[in-house]
Amino acid sequence: MKPFSLLATTALVFGGLALTATAGDIHRADQAPGDADAVAAGKVSYAACGGCHGVEGEGKVGIAPRLNSSSYLAVVSNEFLKKTIVEGREGTNMIAWGTAFPEETVNNIVSYIRSWQTTPGVELDESELKGDKKTGEALYKDICSRCHGRSAAGYSEAGAGTGIGRKGFLGQASNGTLRAIVRLGKDNTAMRSFDEKSPVAVANLTDEEVDSIIQYLRANAW
Repeated sequence: MKPFSLLATTALVFGGLALTATAGDIHRADQAPGDADAVAAGKVSYAACGGCHGVEGEGKVGIAPRLNSSSYLAVVSNEFLKKTIVEGREGTNMIAWGTAFPEETVNNIVSYIRSWQTTPGVELDESELKGDKKTGEALYKDICSRCHGRSAAGYSEAGAGTGIGRKGFLGQASNGTLRAIVRLGKDNTAMRSFDEKSPVAVANLTDEEVDSIIQYLRANAW
């Protein structure tokens, strides 16, 4: 593998998606890591999160998802993490912490979570969605509902996966974020890759089929 250059950007390929790192840093511009002080302070404040998400971000099935997943952190932005903390997720165990935590505390927690990332940030595809919601409905019910529930409510439907059909989540996650999570999966969880280019994919979904599932979820957000 070509070593990182102080001037050049190195591109890697994982699950058919480009992973980029510049000047030896694995983070995208919107994934800026905090300094040592911010990480240390965030670790202390994260104690409020550990009861649900696990002391080391390992998550608890049926309660809260895993955060200490490098493939997941390679996809999501700092802003996505901040919004989740501040706004919470209505209808789930994730309460809104915006009134309890000042902005600096939220930023420190994000810095601590970001410190778990070991995979280069994924270049997100934010282009217009293709596919159609009818195809997406059939694919969702046949594949995704097994873990995320028939109504995409996740744990509240006794699913092993998180609730991905609510407006709170879909309002915070961009199309590029959703595409990347479906294609890459989430390491150390039951969420495997669904990319047709991945040799370990659960199902060989084309780009258009992934988009169709997202179309269906967005059209039926509740």
